[in-house]
Amino acid sequence: MDKVDQAVKTVDDFIAKYPSITQFERFKELEEKTGHSKVYFFLGAVFLVSAVILGFGGVKLVTDLVGFLYPAYMSFKSMESSPKAVPDDATQWLTYWVVFCSLTVIEGLFTFLVKYIPFYYGIKMALIIWLYHPKTTGAEVLYNQIVRPKILPHLEGGKKAE
Repeated sequence: MDKVDQAVKTVDDFIAKYPSITQFERFKELEEKTGHSKVYFFLGAVFLVSAVILGFGGVKLVTDLVGFLYPAYMSFKSMESSPKAVPDDATQWLTYWVVFCSLTVIEGLFTFLVKYIPFYYGIKMALIIWLYHPKTTGAEVLYNQIVRPKILPHLEGGKKAE
């Protein structure tokens, strides 16, 4: 039972750390009214929302949400951290959006490939996380090696890529 109590404490600490996102106060009210841990209500809500998203949108919607929600949050956070000047991490997020949009357009053009590539959405989800993860900054790699050399020559009167 110690491992369960430890897991409950870990989740409780997590929801307390991010009260606005996890609706900490509402789960705390439920805990007070029912006498059951707010963690169980939180996990039930996460399971229910996950089941609805997966049920209605499938793996494609889950993959698109993984590719959109966290980067959109970080982009907003980056923009709001220094409204007058360009923050240091803005380059990472702008680069991510350029690469993500490029991949989305390519996927739209070649929709038939989804059927022929096993575990396509799992691979895409891993790629998306690699693109935005702070330790890998894969978006910068793809941008500098693929996207920039293809697009830059067409901008500013045929300016050559470096």
